[in-house]
Amino acid sequence: MPMYNIAEPATIRREIEASYERCKQYGVNPEETRNPKQMRLTSEELAQRLEQNREFLDIASAQMKELYQFVSGAGFVVNIADKDGYILHEIGDKPILDELTDRNCCPGFRWTERDVGTSVLSLALEREIPVQINAEEHYCRRGHGHTCSASPVFDPENNFIGVIAMSGKADQVHPHTLGMVITAARAIENQLRIQQSSQELRLHNNYMQAIIDSIDSGVMAIDENGVINKINNQGNSILRWQDDPIGKPLTEILGNQIDINSMLNPDFEFVDREVFIQAPNRTLQLICTAKPIFNITGRMQGFIIVFNEIKRLRRLVNNMAGTQARFTFDDIVGVSPAFQESKRLAMTAALSKTTVLLLGETGTGKELFAQSIHNQSPRRDHPLLAINCGAIPRELLESELFGYVEGSFTGARRGGRPGKFELADGGTIFLDEIGDMSADMQVKLLRVLQTGEVYRVGEHKPISVDVRIIAATNVQLKNEVDRGNFREDLFYRLNVFPIIIPPLRQRREDIIHLARYFLGRCTNVLKKPGIKFTPDTEQSLVRYAWPGNVRELENIVERAANLADDKTIKPNLLGLPEAILNDARIKSMSFKRLAEVEKKTIMDSIEASKFNLSRASHSLGISRATLYNKIKKYNLTISRQSV
Repeated sequence: MPMYNIAEPATIRREIEASYERCKQYGVNPEETRNPKQMRLTSEELAQRLEQNREFLDIASAQMKELYQFVSGAGFVVNIADKDGYILHEIGDKPILDELTDRNCCPGFRWTERDVGTSVLSLALEREIPVQINAEEHYCRRGHGHTCSASPVFDPENNFIGVIAMSGKADQVHPHTLGMVITAARAIENQLRIQQSSQELRLHNNYMQAIIDSIDSGVMAIDENGVINKINNQGNSILRWQDDPIGKPLTEILGNQIDINSMLNPDFEFVDREVFIQAPNRTLQLICTAKPIFNITGRMQGFIIVFNEIKRLRRLVNNMAGTQARFTFDDIVGVSPAFQESKRLAMTAALSKTTVLLLGETGTGKELFAQSIHNQSPRRDHPLLAINCGAIPRELLESELFGYVEGSFTGARRGGRPGKFELADGGTIFLDEIGDMSADMQVKLLRVLQTGEVYRVGEHKPISVDVRIIAATNVQLKNEVDRGNFREDLFYRLNVFPIIIPPLRQRREDIIHLARYFLGRCTNVLKKPGIKFTPDTEQSLVRYAWPGNVRELENIVERAANLADDKTIKPNLLGLPEAILNDARIKSMSFKRLAEVEKKTIMDSIEASKFNLSRASHSLGISRATLYNKIKKYNLTISRQSV
């Protein structure tokens, strides 16, 4: 803000004399009693200029009213002009307003030295300093009966934006009048600075709100009394509270799970604390982090809570951790009718929400079916978690499936841990070897199927889960029910959509298809393209009983592909029983003899037809294209040009 020094009379006189000289150069007529009308704005131009100066005008108008209150009824008028000298607004006693209007000193007229000669408005505009002019000091006659005071106004960046002035009869002049005008100008400048700061603060708050609303987590601001005073859009979306939480105590939302008195301790904060909220018709699981807020004196004023639904975080972790199913029905290879029926049933099951029970021997591909069902289901974008019920000790299976809370048993992790059912929420859980589950765990699994809720070990609050169960077993569960080893009610809960996957020995027509499929996959990984099975190798594969089913076949093919040092895989690379290999060799020999006979017959026919392939194919009773294929197959050399 400029520093004003009220000039001594002698100094003002020099400024006025300098102004007189400029007025003479401009050709201003000192005998003028009215302002030239051509210097007036049209009503549209005035409206536009008022709008351009709206902020200045709004603040200045309030100061003009305060200033006028001190001189009301004493024949004074207060007006303001913009930086170009156009009068924007004026207030005052009616007689002097009428007089000034008659002299064209009213809103819309321009008052510069070029227009009206020396006046407080024109001199303040020219010099950008406070000034007072008495009676005959005005250049033109129209001002000789008045004493006027004016002060420039600057914006917060110290740019000149206009003038505030006060005029009255010459006999009412007082040195304090100029001081009052200067004070009003400074008040306007202060208000402009305050307004700019307020606007900057609002803009800053808008930026902050936009940033907070773009965060995927909920954010709540709590004051020093534990009352919610701010929440972002994501927070409202997570809580889905029926009433606006602003102004409510935090305890109404979080209950007593967090000690508010502890939170108001300046040293209090926590990170990733699990909190349960009982919302209308549901229980929310949140992960919360709290940080204190301090004022400039270091006194705690409240705290910020950042929170998110555990379900969403787990979904993100599951995606990053690769808990999504890899296989689809395109990966299920087989042409046998029984296997195709199993695949058809699985594709039908994928479109429903029902529990599926996969029945088949070890290695038949039950997990492959489970992943394919999940990947074709509406839950494909959610996790698929698998757990082998027979591979985990019974005392650990409960905590693995349902999770546990802190301190529930020796060695329990601080803060507890969610179970597979919680982690699979929204998706699918694959319970392999379900027949090996203990009796007490069967009861707890049955409860989950009935209620859709799990209880962590050591916890009494239920947690709602939305999980589809695909179970699998290599034993006859109905027989286990009859023996009393498996609960009948659980069996019927699981056996809603049973799918039998036949063993490999019952679908031998699939063996070669599977073997070639696995070989192609292995050779791509090993970068050994072009490797093939010999005919006797394929015979060996077909004759083997495959007690380990598809898994055993895949492992044997992978081993053979690694051992192959040329483009063929011979029977000895399979590692199958010797009897299987010998039988395949015998069959292979008979095939070789037939091939030799066919090769000799073709060659004799070609030579008898004097290498005319059309006649040779006719004599053999085959098409010419077939003959070409046979020549290529046996790598026959035709010495004379064929016709």
